[in-house]
Amino acid sequence: MAIQQFPGVVLGPLGKRMVKFLETYPRADELRITSGMDGDHGLQSHHYGLSYDGSPTAAIDIGCDRDDVKMRDFAKWMYDRYWNYTVELIHSTPFADDDGFYVKNQQKFPGGGPYGPPSSIGHFDHIHWATSADLMTQLEQLAGGSAPDRVHPEITGTPVASVTATVANTAPVWGWDASDYDFARGPMNMVAAHTDGISFFIYKTSEGSDWRSQHYQEVLERARDAGIPVLGSYHFLWPGDIAEQVDFWVSCVDEQTPWWKERPWIWQVDAEQSTNAPRPPSADEVLRAVELTKQRLADRGAPGYVIGYTPFWMYGDSLTGDYDIWASNYNGSGAPRPFKEQYQGVGDHAAGWNVMSGRKPTILQFASDGVVGNQHTCCVDKFDGDLYDLIRKCGREPQPAAAARAVSVARSRPAGRRQPATSPIMVPDADGAHLPVR
Repeated sequence: MAIQQFPGVVLGPLGKRMVKFLETYPRADELRITSGMDGDHGLQSHHYGLSYDGSPTAAIDIGCDRDDVKMRDFAKWMYDRYWNYTVELIHSTPFADDDGFYVKNQQKFPGGGPYGPPSSIGHFDHIHWATSADLMTQLEQLAGGSAPDRVHPEITGTPVASVTATVANTAPVWGWDASDYDFARGPMNMVAAHTDGISFFIYKTSEGSDWRSQHYQEVLERARDAGIPVLGSYHFLWPGDIAEQVDFWVSCVDEQTPWWKERPWIWQVDAEQSTNAPRPPSADEVLRAVELTKQRLADRGAPGYVIGYTPFWMYGDSLTGDYDIWASNYNGSGAPRPFKEQYQGVGDHAAGWNVMSGRKPTILQFASDGVVGNQHTCCVDKFDGDLYDLIRKCGREPQPAAAARAVSVARSRPAGRRQPATSPIMVPDADGAHLPVR
């Protein structure tokens, strides 16, 4: 039987598979799907799609007619049978004869474990369940059929490019681009950066055809877990062997951050002069790098925003093609200080935004010594548009993050009953410093 879904609930492909699997519960008619990708679940959550062990994740919330016993029975069924196929299971009960039902990363935690005590966890009025695409496939096979046999045709047929990005729209849109060099200049605290207003972040992944970043994977995972909406990678392009470099770059991203396919993602071709290279890449070489990168994304069936860091001071009006330009011009930014203060001296009509090679830059790097959160001396950027414009350039369709669910599942509780809370947000240690490594 089909499980009832509350109005306003939004499910992605994996969420729909999870709901379909729950039809195997003996009393599936008691279940109600109260939330999926909709609602406010904090800065980052499996509800909006993260990854686990290299596989994309999803989360759904399940209610049972506001009945404590029915909810406990269902949570226990999941806890006893499918804990090892679960990324998160969270349900607190008012009963003295159980320890609640909590699973984190395929491990049981009676009493709450990493989530804390039930008094702070909440989740009395629903069950939170998150899993990954790989674990879901195992569950489907366990239930007697492969994914294509068990799910509805419209679920398996959903293209990657249609996956939504659930986030509130903002403007202006601030960015930070960094590399291993930045580890010598601060703790690379991405939570502080997001809190300070950073909405997109990219990191140097590779250079030429054989140099890999030491910290790329670590920092991108921090940025993802901090909830920065748009992430990305950049490759420092050398002249010659363009196809070999693009293949090397894309393979580095695939290997270290395979979850990029599930996020709004920027691919920046950084075309400058290296002190070790005989010359900067030519305009034709930059165009070829952009076109080949777009082709590699198409081959993978995943969207992305390919842009060239091709500043006017290097290329003037010599660029060919019609790809978007990431420019740089620090006029007006002044002394090192918080990046928003620096941009006040630049403004939206600064020379850095002037048309070059027939098009206006889409992103401007306006300072290289800005303060972002508790990180000093950052390269900071502004996107020409709002956040939804940037997400659409990444090939995703933004979906507003609702301030509240369309249908509330809150209800009055007996005296002493704890109030529900959203899933805890697991973020990097805000004070964790790292050794400076180039």
